[in-house]
Amino acid sequence: MCAIIDANVVHEVFGPNLPPAGKRFFAWLNKGSGRLVVGGKLLEELERHSDFRQWAMQVQQAGKMRTISKNEVDKKTEQIKIESTAKSDDPHVIALAFVSGARLLYSNDRNLMDDFRNQKFIDDPPGRVYSTDVKSNPDKNFTAAHRKLLRNKDLCGTE
Repeated sequence: MCAIIDANVVHEVFGPNLPPAGKRFFAWLNKGSGRLVVGGKLLEELERHSDFRQWAMQVQQAGKMRTISKNEVDKKTEQIKIESTAKSDDPHVIALAFVSGARLLYSNDRNLMDDFRNQKFIDDPPGRVYSTDVKSNPDKNFTAAHRKLLRNKDLCGTE
């Protein structure tokens, strides 16, 4: 199962004092069946967080993280910018999902979440969103919806 973490929630998954939903997501990545997909501009954004960098160095060879070619992600990003009507300012995240096949996104960016669920951008299988958005989950608890997403086996479209 493949996932993408948006830079706006990296602090909820890596580091101290994680919220319950972040702890469970980290456990799913670290010891469970999850695998993180990174690449392009998003990888650069995530690497600004020292706890992510430390984790990434430890797990890359263990197969818990897959890095997609920057050139491949950047090429698709430019195509999306030209051809689409995306609501978010994160076409690089949509591009990463498209080229990697990852279909689970952890984010709290409402526009990006809408784009990720839009079958115009992400399809076969459609994109799913794991979120701790304040409006829907103010305490950032691990909910039944989160549990269902982490049990989904259909989150890697083209892998």
